[in-house]
Amino acid sequence: MKTILLTLTALMAVSIVSAQITITNNALASAGTEILMAYDSTNAAQITPGEPGTDKLWDFSALTALDMDTVSLMLPSDTPYGDAFPMANFAIGIVSSDSYAYFNRTNSILSNIGVAATVENYGFVTMSVEPPNIYLDFPESYGNTRQEQYSMQIKIADNSLPGVDSVKYKSSTSENLTVDAWGTMVLPIGTFSALRQKEEKTVKDSIWMHFFGNWILLSSSVDEIDTYNWWTDDVGAGFTLCSIDLDRPTQEVTSIAFLNSYIVGQNEMLADQIHCYPNPADREVMITFSATMSLQNVSLYNLSGSLMEVDSEIVPGQVTLDIDQLPSGTYVALLRFYNGQTITTKIARRN
Repeated sequence: MKTILLTLTALMAVSIVSAQITITNNALASAGTEILMAYDSTNAAQITPGEPGTDKLWDFSALTALDMDTVSLMLPSDTPYGDAFPMANFAIGIVSSDSYAYFNRTNSILSNIGVAATVENYGFVTMSVEPPNIYLDFPESYGNTRQEQYSMQIKIADNSLPGVDSVKYKSSTSENLTVDAWGTMVLPIGTFSALRQKEEKTVKDSIWMHFFGNWILLSSSVDEIDTYNWWTDDVGAGFTLCSIDLDRPTQEVTSIAFLNSYIVGQNEMLADQIHCYPNPADREVMITFSATMSLQNVSLYNLSGSLMEVDSEIVPGQVTLDIDQLPSGTYVALLRFYNGQTITTKIARRN
């Protein structure tokens, strides 16, 4: 009987979490946020994206964070190469590789318009994506499809060989994208309602050298890649939940990246605008902020990423949370304002 009850409880929990969702611009974290992503290579053989469809369960709780990297969401002006992409209003920086991707982000689209990265032997280069590659077409929902073709190329001065004055790299991608599934994703940090994108990509790379006035092909390759991306409308995530690349001919998983920090980091400029007291607290905690900031709602999470049910009272410049019934420990309050800003702050509940 106990086993049956546990099974029924688990099924009820999944049914509560799982729902068909829509991804909008509000689901992504704002510039000033840092996201911790993890990478796992040892469990790749045990992880499969699964079949398309509705109300799916992707249990990736066995993933292990073998490597980690910080992903910084930024304004282009805060990056070294923002001037190269005047049409960009959003950027993503990868800390370990000191590389940047530049985007046009609006309430209708998130599209990549260029990258800046280190090329071996040539240093830092910038490349435009033409036409821009659409990451998310808001509102992104189950059944959406689109086809894209885009390319990047860069010409670099190189006189290391007699008769050669430059080399050229070109990458061309043909992509079919389908939002082919929705359901529940279980990661080591928590459980999320999720929407899955499947990208079927054919990538053609080539390297050329300019030899005595003529372009000569040095090498070329064609890769067929299936990429699966899972997104959530949970504002506490703020980024891709998980991304898996497969080699299409073999269906072998070649890379897995997954979210390793549930609550999004806060913009340091915004952090000093809020104050929590008393903290630690016994029964109630008050969070104050500028009266010019209009609070839309507040959510409280434990450090495992679970939403806690607490009563709240919002008045201008302040919200009061009743934490009397919570276990002792540390929690994170996420405040969402009507101007689109989100701020997080930690709260401690005393023993």
